[in-house]
Amino acid sequence: MKIKTVKCRMLAGTLEKPIQFGIGAFPTFSATLVEISTDDGISGVGECIVRKAPQVTKTVVEQMLAPVLAGRDPHDVEGLWDEMFQQLRGWGHYRGFVFEAISGVDTALWDILGKAAGAPVYKILGGAGRSRVPCYASSVYFDEIPHMVAQAREQIAGGHSGIKVKIGRGPALGGRRTDVASVKAIREAVGADVDIMLDVNSAYDAATAIKVCRQLEDDDITWIEEPVPPDDLDGYQRVREGQSIPVAAGESEFGVFGFRDLIRRRAVDILQPDVARVGGFTGARRVGALVHAFNLRYAPHTGFSAGVSHLASLHVAASVPNLMTYEYFFAPNPLRDLFTEPFPTPVEGFIDVPQRPGLGLELDERILRKFEIT
Repeated sequence: MKIKTVKCRMLAGTLEKPIQFGIGAFPTFSATLVEISTDDGISGVGECIVRKAPQVTKTVVEQMLAPVLAGRDPHDVEGLWDEMFQQLRGWGHYRGFVFEAISGVDTALWDILGKAAGAPVYKILGGAGRSRVPCYASSVYFDEIPHMVAQAREQIAGGHSGIKVKIGRGPALGGRRTDVASVKAIREAVGADVDIMLDVNSAYDAATAIKVCRQLEDDDITWIEEPVPPDDLDGYQRVREGQSIPVAAGESEFGVFGFRDLIRRRAVDILQPDVARVGGFTGARRVGALVHAFNLRYAPHTGFSAGVSHLASLHVAASVPNLMTYEYFFAPNPLRDLFTEPFPTPVEGFIDVPQRPGLGLELDERILRKFEIT
């Protein structure tokens, strides 16, 4: 089996009402899909995370990475990963768009391997004995506090046992005091048995994060996520040492080397790789071994990515050691449901992993054409 073609498709979907969170408004969801076919007629799909300009990752895949893959055996996926990464590593590039492009390629290769083996991807990754994974509802975004409380109640009434709440408001939205008030109101509304995860989206500095966490320490918060910008490792260390709520991070990190630094600094308790940024399944698996070695917890990120990434993250959750939970995104996302059948839905806090070969769901061409851009 040899790789025959590597192609990309760019997607974009705009919400009627932008989502408001710690670093501003988010109106448009974007993605670059990577489609790889073999001379045996097997094809696989992956996704590169995109926040802006899907044209960038498309160019990287087609101009830099496709020549490495041409005529190669997909079974050599980890070696191919290293070859793609090595192209620019020696020139100082070990983060950013190139890594995001590798992520989409690698996911597509593992999709091919699953289909060739007649098994779901999580099984050929080694499996962890899970055909269903624990999950939480994500996310309650900025709104008037009564509306946020109502959203949280609705999700818990629907069977979730954990929910993520956005904090990190700027002064115009009431700042940290409104953040604290919203969390306390939600805790009172959902009761003591519900896990509450807080996501700052890097909007605080360390001092503010510590102050907010100390005010919420009695509210049994499961984690505080991205309390400071991802490049502020000193800040992460200060937050973790300065209060008692576990610190989560990783959606903005690239590959095993970035996670190595977070762990070595004792800056985090819960690691949150995004399969569409961390280097695909190969990168996610390597980070999983590191998380296991340091006895930390693994909670794969999904968020604003499209459905291929959400699906791939579900396979990651089913395969890695030290899994804590999977992020089930209930907030509006026009690119999440791209398949010929519905995306799996949670039941009583767990979500089933598709059992068909590869990623397990087929893309719906009619939906893709609706969101495809050129």
